[in-house]
Amino acid sequence: MTDSQNNSSPDNPLDKAAPAEIIELRVRAFRLGEFGLIYDSYHPDSFFRAQFPERDEYIRYAWNHLRRDFKIRRCVVLRERQLSSEEYHLIFHQSVELADEVVESVEMGRFFSTSQGWRYHSSQKMLKDDFPGDPSEIDFSDFKRLTDKVFF
Repeated sequence: MTDSQNNSSPDNPLDKAAPAEIIELRVRAFRLGEFGLIYDSYHPDSFFRAQFPERDEYIRYAWNHLRRDFKIRRCVVLRERQLSSEEYHLIFHQSVELADEVVESVEMGRFFSTSQGWRYHSSQKMLKDDFPGDPSEIDFSDFKRLTDKVFF
């Protein structure tokens, strides 16, 4: 495992990053196997952190499973909005390889402010079948219309 950065490191690139930059850092980290940065990008109160309360546990899991089975082919931020000084939303379009299957989706990511800066809390996802037409035309109101409003 190549990842031992502590999330409170003074050199943590997440601390000064805007939410769109955090998405870019996460994509880069997935591609390089820097799973500690992925972990550190999550808000402490996120569903992800509830599933993986220990950083090292997630790094081991990701190294053993995600490194070979999950690849981000493309990820583009389409829209951004800041709701308050504490909450930020963005929409991103991505294409990932999961095992041998390519999955295309558009997600609305929710970020919340912490003492260390913005952190990724959760997303609401639309798979390709859920959005007709060009993904670049999707806006925040499209997510309000979804019948399945699950955030993960």
